Amino acid sequence: MKPVHIVLSGGLSRRFGEPKAFALWKNKPLYQWCKQAFGGEALILSRPGLTDRFRSYGEKKVLEDVEPFEGKGPLAGIYTAMVREEGDVYVILACDTPLIRKSTISALKEQMTPADDAVVTVADGRAQPLVAVYHKRVKHILYDQLRRDELKISCFLERIRVKYIEAHVIGAEPWEFINVNKKSDLDKIETIFSE
Repeated sequence: MKPVHIVLSGGLSRRFGEPKAFALWKNKPLYQWCKQAFGGEALILSRPGLTDRFRSYGEKKVLEDVEPFEGKGPLAGIYTAMVREEGDVYVILACDTPLIRKSTISALKEQMTPADDAVVTVADGRAQPLVAVYHKRVKHILYDQLRRDELKISCFLERIRVKYIEAHVIGAEPWEFINVNKKSDLDKIETIFSE
């Protein structure tokens, strides 16, 4: 199965106060930590106003949401990737999860079987739908939800066959799934992780 690696980087970062994809942690923008977990290659899902900034960092594969679903959140980003980039499975990372390790991504992909529409990690009792793998066959369901303006990812997951996998089963640590939502979270992850 051909995977497409996607870093979702088009959020408004309201709590953070500036586009968090570019926030520096250990001298590297957050989104680049996600690319590193993918082995260095990824499709960047952006939004107007940020695309040129990603390109200034040397990114060549940068997309904005397809019409008419601009600004419709993670579901629009995943759908856009499926429309614009040919693949069998789409591996998703939100740009605010810089602690995800390459081994975790590899193990997550290995969990996908022909019977699964998605594989979603569970860490500390919480599903992590933005650290997940989605099969291309869910594209029509994404389209239907976006068309109806039903943007909750939980509603989408209820409509597809999801394999929920506990983080420890794939050798992942709970701290990998910490989201950077506020600037103070950068200090929080500093105490947890040392490269």
